[in-house]
Amino acid sequence: MKSILKKIVPKSAKRFYRSKQTQLSIIKDYVYDYRKFNRESASFKLRSKEMMQAYIIKEYHAIEKGLALLDPRPGFGEARVSALADVVEEYIKNYGIDSVTSITAFTLREYLNFDATHHKVPEYLSRKLESLITRCDESSSDKTGGTKIIPRTEITDTLDFDYAGFFKSRHSVRDFSEEPVSTQQILNAIDTARYTPSVCNRQAWKVYVIEHSNVELKKKLLNVQNGNRGFGEHISSLIVITGKLSSFFAYERNQVFIDGGMFAMSIVLSLHAEGLGVCCLNTSYAVKQYEAFRASMQMDSDCVPIMFLAVGNLKEDFKVAISERKPLADIVEVR
Repeated sequence: MKSILKKIVPKSAKRFYRSKQTQLSIIKDYVYDYRKFNRESASFKLRSKEMMQAYIIKEYHAIEKGLALLDPRPGFGEARVSALADVVEEYIKNYGIDSVTSITAFTLREYLNFDATHHKVPEYLSRKLESLITRCDESSSDKTGGTKIIPRTEITDTLDFDYAGFFKSRHSVRDFSEEPVSTQQILNAIDTARYTPSVCNRQAWKVYVIEHSNVELKKKLLNVQNGNRGFGEHISSLIVITGKLSSFFAYERNQVFIDGGMFAMSIVLSLHAEGLGVCCLNTSYAVKQYEAFRASMQMDSDCVPIMFLAVGNLKEDFKVAISERKPLADIVEVR
């Protein structure tokens, strides 16, 4: 019956049907994304430790940025600084003193020190900040937060290598050696990638490293990703990069993918620097695939997939796709 219908139904009707199916699929996916962002983001209330940390980091980093300007405005950000102090007090009450509160305290100390010769911070706010700084224990040996002066040579001394050659030597590798990849090499690469820029320094990332020996979990995850056919069984280690929606607010609905993509590229280049082969695997899932992905592995509820990285050791010689690049003129317009 189905084959008969296929023959008698006009092509225009088939195209119309497929078009409507696609529209419904898009609507379904967008509704799903809306509900997840609405549920997991920090848009309405700071309901968890991670949400409070994201807010605190965002706000103390705003102070850092203000202090790092060529000519900071004395007394800047009074309302924001006061609100930050209130949230930090609540955070300490709920979760205690930690690195986030210590960094905030050191940043606020620099804020007050900058004001010492200007006297633009109101007395009430100065007293509030002094009290908070005392609670956060400035005796910590790892004093960090605020600003620092660096010499130009600190950057230029690191640039004596062929970066263009390094960058252009990277290829998407699908033809791996059978030698297992050392997990420590992967951790070294991720450790370097921690210095990737992120919006207001929130670093809203979570990485899951599936080791060479965890064949079952690797297979489960690769089964819900449709870009590893023909080489998936030869992948040594699998890196699952996710972004944390709980670090973002209502006006940042796409930021998790921007920050996550930047972080993923840093990991790719760091793995390349470790001499490993890497292939980026797409996780732009429709709802059905996304649910299958969620069912494949336990992870934080606020995580969204950014991409998988297939990792393996390099053979002495191996084949890669040429992947020719568009001419520069096609992608750049100078105005």
